[in-house]
Amino acid sequence: MKYLCTNCNYIYDEAIWDPKEEIEAWTLFGELPYDFFCPNCFETKDNFMEIKEEILYAQNKNFMTPLEKNHIPEINISHQKVFVEIGKIKHPMVEGHSIYSVSLYDEYGDLIEEKFLSIWEKAKTTFNVWDIDDFEIRIRCNVHGLWSSWIIKNV
Repeated sequence: MKYLCTNCNYIYDEAIWDPKEEIEAWTLFGELPYDFFCPNCFETKDNFMEIKEEILYAQNKNFMTPLEKNHIPEINISHQKVFVEIGKIKHPMVEGHSIYSVSLYDEYGDLIEEKFLSIWEKAKTTFNVWDIDDFEIRIRCNVHGLWSSWIIKNV
């Protein structure tokens, strides 16, 4: 996710390593120390707001572009578990271009669970969905943003 300093418009991006501030990539905003301040204007952490990201979907499930094929989650459901693999064309997991989180949302858009991946892992994961009727899987690519499956009926 990204957070905006409301004073100077500096953007803190959880996916990006910041050598100047000595903050590792994938450091969540909530995990930053309480005394964290904006490196540009020195405003406190309280003066940042979350930037709502646009969720990207494939325009046509049957005729996806290469970019869509690389980011739309492949989903299989078995025994109340969802097996998620990122993309019909497997997404790279390399320094500078990777999937850094896979999230499970309910039909109301509420986050149920989020899993963070490292570049040493394959772009896949599993969620339990025994108590969820309909759900959506969202993946976050550090280069191409937030992508989503469609709402899936859990039968």
